[in-house]
Amino acid sequence: MRRLADRPLGGRRVLLRLRVRRFFCDNGLCSRRTMAEQVPSLTARYRRRTTALARMVQAIGLAVGGRAGARLAGYLPVRTSRDVILGELRRLPDPASAQVRVLGIDEFAFRKGATYGTVLIDVETRRPIDLLPDRTADTVISWLADHPEIEVICRDRSSTFSQAAARAAPDAIQVADRWHLLHSLARAVERTAHQHRVCLRKDAETDQPQEPSDPASLAALIGPPDPSDPPDGQLLARVRQWHSDIHQLRERGWTISRIADRLGRDRKTVRHYLTTDLDQILASARERRPNGHINRFKPYLQHRFRGGATNAAALFREIRERGYRGSRVVVTKYIATLRAGTAAPEPARPIPSPRRITTWIMRHPDTLTDSQRDQLDSILDACPDLATARDLAHEFSAIARERRGQDLTSWMTRALDQGPQPVQGFAAFLQNDWDAVVNGLTLPWSSGAVEGQVTRIKLIKRRSYGRASFALLRTLVLAQPP
Repeated sequence: MRRLADRPLGGRRVLLRLRVRRFFCDNGLCSRRTMAEQVPSLTARYRRRTTALARMVQAIGLAVGGRAGARLAGYLPVRTSRDVILGELRRLPDPASAQVRVLGIDEFAFRKGATYGTVLIDVETRRPIDLLPDRTADTVISWLADHPEIEVICRDRSSTFSQAAARAAPDAIQVADRWHLLHSLARAVERTAHQHRVCLRKDAETDQPQEPSDPASLAALIGPPDPSDPPDGQLLARVRQWHSDIHQLRERGWTISRIADRLGRDRKTVRHYLTTDLDQILASARERRPNGHINRFKPYLQHRFRGGATNAAALFREIRERGYRGSRVVVTKYIATLRAGTAAPEPARPIPSPRRITTWIMRHPDTLTDSQRDQLDSILDACPDLATARDLAHEFSAIARERRGQDLTSWMTRALDQGPQPVQGFAAFLQNDWDAVVNGLTLPWSSGAVEGQVTRIKLIKRRSYGRASFALLRTLVLAQPP
């Protein structure tokens, strides 16, 4: 009599009591003296659950993993544990091997910056074929040698994969991924923007903004309140709490460095709180607050002062009506610095970061807002090299988008002759992998499916908290849900 757990029915666990025959072998040389009868599609040797329930447990493990799968199974209800689920996953066979015509290959990280593996994808079916335990050329060569049917290899710019493909599959067409090419070009454009920050800064400093006159423009000169700026009572309460915490830890024998690390404060601040009376610290905090209030009103006051409004009392009333909460004395002192010419000048027009400039250049012009387009035009007018980089980037993007690999030669000539130094370096880099680059800009194949599987591997690794062995990770990536 065998007892087999089966899939639940109506929210209840099912236990099958199965009577089977047992056979005996009369051959004295046979290692198996006795054996039990198996029912096809229902039982398996040494198993206490039916084949259907085993497939259900495997599906749970593939979906959510061992520990979470055990919690989920309890609601189905299926009596199991994470060890049982992982054991069922390890019993899964590898997918049946098929002929691969178009191969995608890329690396993935076991531990970022330390150890890496290799994932292999059938680009036509977009399914993973195999996972390799490292990314060395010898391992890839050994795998490619067992698959002579491969005709196309899609890869990134990794020299390891290109060398392995050239040695193990010399007749296969190598295709460089278009996204990686555009990403490398964007990095070259960003380096160009970094190199020309000086000329952009000079242009911003010499650019004199138009003086506003209408009420709406005047109101726009006043900056918004800082959301992280607490009211006076909250600030003083915070200062008292810091003072109390610092002195309590000091009384326990803590060093200044340890107190600073614990409270997230600078060591000089901790020392100041230890050596200064609390009333003096509170008074200092009160004195600093009004200046914080007036900072967002300074552009307005500077504009009104240039327009002839030099009376401090009148200016105080104006900004008071517009939300100023500081004292009149602070306004009077600031107007005095304007009269003496010692006030800090208005900041120059802000310069977009190199990354933002690169984003505007690499995006299609039709997707930019009017403000972004105006800022980009101003930047390109101030920097001819960036304008040249923009033109070359747009032309290369069009070649990649329209798959006009035959036009790459003329683009390369212009980039090497006219482009800024980072773009010239990118063009020279393309020459080292010329055939694969031309194929990538001409053929319809790409590594998009490979990148998707790399993202999926990251999800599986995080779901396993990085504790899955390579064998289990390979099973989770390759196994088809039953």
